[in-house]
Formats: sequence, C-alpha cells, structure tokens
Amino acid sequence: MLNWFPSCTPASEDTSYVIANALNVVQTSHSYGDLMLLTRASQSKQLFHISTLEAVEFLEKFLSMNPDPSGHVKIHGFLRVLRLRTSPLSEKIFGFIDLEKHGSITFRQFLFGSAHVMKRPLFWQACALAFTECGAGGYSNISKQQLGDFIRPVMPDIRDEEICELFGLFDTDNDGSISKDDFMTCLRRNPLLVALFSPVLLKEDLLEADDRSTEELVS
Repeated sequence: MLNWFPSCTPASEDTSYVIANALNVVQTSHSYGDLMLLTRASQSKQLFHISTLEAVEFLEKFLSMNPDPSGHVKIHGFLRVLRLRTSPLSEKIFGFIDLEKHGSITFRQFLFGSAHVMKRPLFWQACALAFTECGAGGYSNISKQQLGDFIRPVMPDIRDEEICELFGLFDTDNDGSISKDDFMTCLRRNPLLVALFSPVLLKEDLLEADDRSTEELVS
C-alpha cells in the first residue's frame, strides 16, 4: 500500500516567500508545494530506478494536472493531460494508480504507477510492436487516420477531435506524422498510454510473459 507524502501546504507565508525568492520565481500558493514535489521526485528516482530527467518529466506532467493544495489530482485533470476521454479503459488506467480508491492520486502514486509500467522487462518490446501494428501496411510513420483506426476498438466512442488531441501528444516533433522516435518518446513520457494498444499486446502474449500487474492495466 502506498503512503501519501506530507501535505504540500506551506508552513507559513514567510517560508513560501523565502523559497520563491531563492528560486527567483513568483510567489504563489504552490511554490512551497512544488519544491516539496521536486524533492520527492529527486528522492524517488533511485527507488524506482529512473533517471533525473524522467523523474522531472513525470513531475512536470503531474503538476500540469493541477493538483489541489493537498497535492492530489482527480480523474478529470489526469485524463485531460493524457488526452483521454472518459471511458471504461480510461477509468481502469486511473484505477491502476488510485490503489486506495479515493478518487484522487498523489505524485508518489503517479510516479510509482508510471515507473512500474515503464520498467517492466518487455515494455520497450511491447511499444515497438504497437508501433509496427498501428502503422500496418509498410508505412514508416503513423498517420492520424491510422492512429484513430487502431484506438477505436478500445475506445469506440472517441470523437475525431479527441483523436486529433491524442495524435498531437504522440507527434512529439509536430511534423504531422508519428515516427517511431515520436512514438517511443511519447510512451516514455506517458507509459500508462500503452494500454491503448492492449489488443495487440494481449494477442502476442507479451503481458503474460512479463508481469501480472501490468496485464491488469491493459486487459
């Protein structure tokens, strides 16, 4: 069971001011809390065997979900940042992190869940297979149409504009198509999105050969 880290509420206005001034940033109600999260990310990188860059990227991703003053993110903020619509699959992805079923997650839970999936032995093999299958037909890059066609079986009600938003997340260099580098970079930054490609991963038994808890995310 994951423990929640201490509240991100500042100890006092003076403390918040000193930290913000030292960092040369504008003082806000979250300045102290953000520093606490950054400290937690630095400490966690060794625990989860991830690089400093990866820890900071997960931190930035979490902060973009607009955590409340206590450091918790609700499902709507989570889905907005991952460009996911509300659906049974999206709720399952969120539930994979929200182990205590409180309807919100902490940075520690988000980091643990993301790092756990990314560090599975067959994660990168699964990502490479997903890219190949999504771009079936000999194409070197994945088009918006191909991405939509591949995702609709797991999200039947997804709208065209939502496909566009998800495509923009995967198209990391904004050149209008998803290269293999784009695809792998996106899944490194957002490893939980591997669940979108669950049909092909289950078909190839990659999950059964890897880890039961990861299988629960996508099955």
